Amino acid sequence: MVEEARIAPFINVEFLVTSAQPYRNDGVTLHGGLDISTGNNDPLYSMVNGTVLYSQYNTGGYGNMIIMRDDTTGDAFLYAHMRDASLKRVGDSVTVGEFVGYEGTTGTSTGIHLHVEWQNIGTSGSWNWNIPYIDRPHVADFLGISNVYGTRAIYDGTPGPVPPTPTINKDKFPWAIYLHRFRAKRR
Repeated sequence: MVEEARIAPFINVEFLVTSAQPYRNDGVTLHGGLDISTGNNDPLYSMVNGTVLYSQYNTGGYGNMIIMRDDTTGDAFLYAHMRDASLKRVGDSVTVGEFVGYEGTTGTSTGIHLHVEWQNIGTSGSWNWNIPYIDRPHVADFLGISNVYGTRAIYDGTPGPVPPTPTINKDKFPWAIYLHRFRAKRR
């Protein structure tokens, strides 16, 4: 079954969830975003009407990346592992459905895909790099698809209903972080 996405960085091409969020691959390490792939270096499109906050190569593993913020909602999206540097620069305007680059495999990547993260940063213009992975909002909720490895989806380019606003549960105890630190001390 192919799910119909509410919105997506790919238009009129089927994509696959290759790593759900958060993804426990060793019992401690979590995945902070959603990996989706067409496997073909397909074009990527903006999911916001707003401003580019970051557009360059990231040496921390993301490779070629861009961060775009919706100027009305404050929702921001990070696209990582892009094939090339985006032609969009910091301060440039973007609109929903506007071309911003190509799916790729730059940085720490094992194959062609797009790593997507979502935050509501309001008007601050600052991406919070320190949100624990377990507390990051699920990109699949914004896309309107299942947050399950192997999910196949497509977006036809027609804006759907308003996506949810991300929330972070500040009352949640970050067990994964403390468990990792506890295990490290026991070694």
